[in-house]
Amino acid sequence: MDAAGAAELVKAPLRALDGLFAQCLAAVGSAGPVPAEWGEKELLVRTLGLEDEENFARIPCLNDVDIVEAVPPFSLVRYRGLVQDIFEPEIYAAMFEERAIGAPAGAPARLVTTKYRECVEPAPGCCLEDLGRDGMGQRGACYCVPLPGETAWARASSAVATAGAVAAWLPAGPQSGDVPATPPAAASKRPRPDEDVDMTQDAPEQPQDARRARKDSAAQHAAAPVNGAMSLRNANEFGLNFPLPAEEQRGRGSSTACIVKLYDGNMEALRLQEVVEVLGILCVNPEMASFDSTPLELAGIGRDARQPSSALVPRVHALLVRRLPFHHPLLPFSPDWLSEARLVAAYQNRLATPGALASARGAAVEQLKRHLGGDELAAEYLLMLLVSRAFGRYGEQALGPWALNLASWPDNVSARALGDAVAELVPRAAYLELTSETLSSQRWRPRKDFVANRLVAGQLQLAAGTLLLLDETPMSEGQVSAEGVKALSAISALVTDQVLTCDFLSYDVKIPLELPCLLVSKRRSIIKDVHVTLPLRPSAPVLGSAVLAHPGSLDAARFLLGLVTRRPRPLRIPDEVSQRFGNDFAAVRQDLQVRPELCHVWMSLARAHCLTSAEEELTTERWQAVLGFERERLRRCAQEGLPGA
Repeated sequence: MDAAGAAELVKAPLRALDGLFAQCLAAVGSAGPVPAEWGEKELLVRTLGLEDEENFARIPCLNDVDIVEAVPPFSLVRYRGLVQDIFEPEIYAAMFEERAIGAPAGAPARLVTTKYRECVEPAPGCCLEDLGRDGMGQRGACYCVPLPGETAWARASSAVATAGAVAAWLPAGPQSGDVPATPPAAASKRPRPDEDVDMTQDAPEQPQDARRARKDSAAQHAAAPVNGAMSLRNANEFGLNFPLPAEEQRGRGSSTACIVKLYDGNMEALRLQEVVEVLGILCVNPEMASFDSTPLELAGIGRDARQPSSALVPRVHALLVRRLPFHHPLLPFSPDWLSEARLVAAYQNRLATPGALASARGAAVEQLKRHLGGDELAAEYLLMLLVSRAFGRYGEQALGPWALNLASWPDNVSARALGDAVAELVPRAAYLELTSETLSSQRWRPRKDFVANRLVAGQLQLAAGTLLLLDETPMSEGQVSAEGVKALSAISALVTDQVLTCDFLSYDVKIPLELPCLLVSKRRSIIKDVHVTLPLRPSAPVLGSAVLAHPGSLDAARFLLGLVTRRPRPLRIPDEVSQRFGNDFAAVRQDLQVRPELCHVWMSLARAHCLTSAEEELTTERWQAVLGFERERLRRCAQEGLPGA
């Protein structure tokens, strides 16, 4: 199909899908069962060239538009987000029979599908009739939020390609042949019962058959949870349920949560905490929104908390799903597509010129060093933290991740400026103050609300690869509540064991979550067993506000960090270097009485140090540099009376 055909598919995908459904029915005939799939995914991939993932950027993305309403309903969109909650599968009326109003029994009828949409409208002069159990289908549903802590430069990088796609392919307004954004009052539309209905207006008089058709449709069309239970909690009480509540800005694309509907092989494929990008059909009806509580809602008989207004939380009916672990906007591809050859090509394109790699690394170190009082050793450790990823397991222990405690932080200087500086290098960063008050008052762990049947977000519920900066410098003496003790335990589990603790009231659920964790404290961190403690030794005042490097050098540093964290793999260690590694560790253990667990940390540090120079083999030179870092760090810890390992 040509470019015009591709543009038409983006503007009016339901028209093409309905055509495929009709072709499938014609091929099957009246005797055979209707297949669950009719080649929808193949049509998208073939027409839009999506076998090349670079073409995904040509599809408008909800995250990257200023106003969600700028994207017409029922068009093809992308949405990138964190799976914050998984809902029960939905049973819905997947097919109806369409026949002329007043037609006698046995008159010819046409099958219509409701797949990939919230409602279906009959042709003029026709009504829709239920097929009972034969017309029922099942689909999955999950609640997704934009990636928490996404930095300004990361959002801007993602939005560059999308801006052209929206302007070129999606003129405002509904497309002919699709479900209109505001159905006519007299249409026999099959609505969802969770849609807001204005009960103060008198409905226009309609033929008896049309009224009966609408009534019958409302009884079964709704995508209802399997258990059929209706929560008494109002959906508005949850708001957008973001892990970081300060990021909620209703109406803006970067703050748009979505309920994603999943079909066929994807129905149960997604897991909590996965970062995904879905390509699907946008279903939203702004005219039916009602943000004010009705008398029924005030009385406690509210909208199901899993069914907020589609104007507040749009629905995206997914046709394709991409998993994007450790998503980076400069390399926004799935691990399967981002092959070794493509990584090499990306390196050759951006960093192969003489001095480019060293310049990018130097820019990153300089950006960090100026916000650490000129302490180059601390800047090196922080840079290594930013590129660390799990590359294997030793028993129950993940190899690669480690946490850094910057101790001896100066008095009266907030660590927020350091967080802002690091955020200029990484695509996601979260700054959280750790005090007795915040431990007791803030929501740290995700918590299951069994009344509303929702997972209430907690601020530790971040996407994998997000830098988590925990600022302990405001910590003072104070009473910590029982809930604060549980929060501290959850933070400790995340920092040391890389697991997210979800509170299910009578028990906890542990979900693996790989986050680089930086703890800033005046003395030793209150989190026990942090892998690496480094007392800060500033040679200049520590900045209280962020100062940025030249944008060009920052871009190169961002790309370098993104490139080396794409495909984690073990470090290659020649035999002679391995032998030297063992001898050096034995000598340090004898001199400084460090714990044997430090050996795993050293291996992670060596790998990270090599990655900061885009190397995958540990040379004697690199190992000597890491050993020098560690000897200086352990010396500082001994001088400060802090445990080094």
